[in-house]
Amino acid sequence: MIKKNKDDTYTVTYSTRNKFGQKIKRSRSGITSNASARKIEADLIIELHGIKKGFEYAGFTFSRFCDEIFFPHYDKNYSDAESFVLRVNKWSKPIFKLKLEAVTPNDISRILVDAKDELVYSSLVKLRSCFSRIFEHARSGGLKLNPCEGVKIPVPRSDSNCKVLTRDGANHLLRMSRELQPIWYKIWAVHLLTGIRSGEGYALCKSDIDLESDNIMINKAWTSKTGIKSTKTGHWRIVPICTMLKPLLIELLVDNKTGNELLFKPHQWTRGSQARVLKEFCTGIGITPIRFHDLRATFITQLFQNGASIAEVQAVVGHTELKTTQRYLRLAGVDVKGVTNKLNFTMPTDIDNVVSLRGRVELFGT
Repeated sequence: MIKKNKDDTYTVTYSTRNKFGQKIKRSRSGITSNASARKIEADLIIELHGIKKGFEYAGFTFSRFCDEIFFPHYDKNYSDAESFVLRVNKWSKPIFKLKLEAVTPNDISRILVDAKDELVYSSLVKLRSCFSRIFEHARSGGLKLNPCEGVKIPVPRSDSNCKVLTRDGANHLLRMSRELQPIWYKIWAVHLLTGIRSGEGYALCKSDIDLESDNIMINKAWTSKTGIKSTKTGHWRIVPICTMLKPLLIELLVDNKTGNELLFKPHQWTRGSQARVLKEFCTGIGITPIRFHDLRATFITQLFQNGASIAEVQAVVGHTELKTTQRYLRLAGVDVKGVTNKLNFTMPTDIDNVVSLRGRVELFGT
């Protein structure tokens, strides 16, 4: 029912009974036009008929269901609630305003494809799991289908789309970021010149830096789920401080603004958007648009191209499996370096290319 009020606004009311015979009623007021009132009335009818059929969250948009129903429930039952909410809010924007029952497997698939540019395979698996958990909770309230069922994880990034910077590109990134993004410059420089992972850099403390022995101790990492923990492999390692990095480390060590932490933490880094920040900056300055983890790949490939052995690289970057290191060896092109010199062709010289006038006449008639 639509009712026009004295202040020229409209109130919409609709009522029915649920599957147990209990009366349920919905009302919306303060509507400014008759057309809007009719649309709201249609939405209320759909919502209440859904409830009548047994779906108690009928009419809920994805964002409303998460905020009012799922997140409060999750916060009380799981320790990783904060990181869960951040992950869902970051990637679910395409379905924020969709009704729960209107979300399709194609919607979930598109979200995962978009996320593939920033996330590795294991993180994509976690992301799909997050959405699946939400829709499973909605199924307990009568939702017929979980749109995550049957959705495949996009193929993980391979050697062909793993990007690295050339030496000139890396130098350009450092020069331009120091001028335009001084906070990110310090973060990118430390990671580019040490090859440490993002979480390891986030967890670095000033006490981990030993300038006397020119070493950095890597024995912990940070994740949004667990905070500070051990490294990915569970082992500590030593990263030598290169000559180019030492002046910056001295500057960071005397900076009192960060306390005992070595690096400042922009909110994008804390929220997991550091890959997008770097990619957009690289695009803006005209170099290969790499992701944050590709700083590590650039570090490794540059080591190989400058003569470092597999054993040396493994020790510095903390690889536990040889095949992981060999992947970067292929990316650096070291394993095939010089092989094309074995070709037995003979390129014509300038003298060979000179054709006499008589020869031209004989060949071409001119």
